[in-house]
Amino acid sequence: MGLQELAEGIILQSIEDLWSENLTGECREFFRGKDFRICAELANMNLIDQVKLLNFVKGVIESRKKASVRRSGLAFSFRHHLPEQKRV
Repeated sequence: MGLQELAEGIILQSIEDLWSENLTGECREFFRGKDFRICAELANMNLIDQVKLLNFVKGVIESRKKASVRRSGLAFSFRHHLPEQKRV
């Protein structure tokens, strides 16, 4: 396996890991930092493709944030409307 294939694999795995709650933060740091730029260069990605991929990643992150806010708001509204349980 050459460096290009390795760099492509790292980028693809980082995209997949965006959906993992445990790894989302690391993935954001990867795409924001020099590590992505290095891998993109080794994978022979041109600047336009890098921008397209980064815009995709940004969209995924934003949609996950919105979903998280909706879930937490939904959980709050359920807790708010549930009757209090008596302790024994």
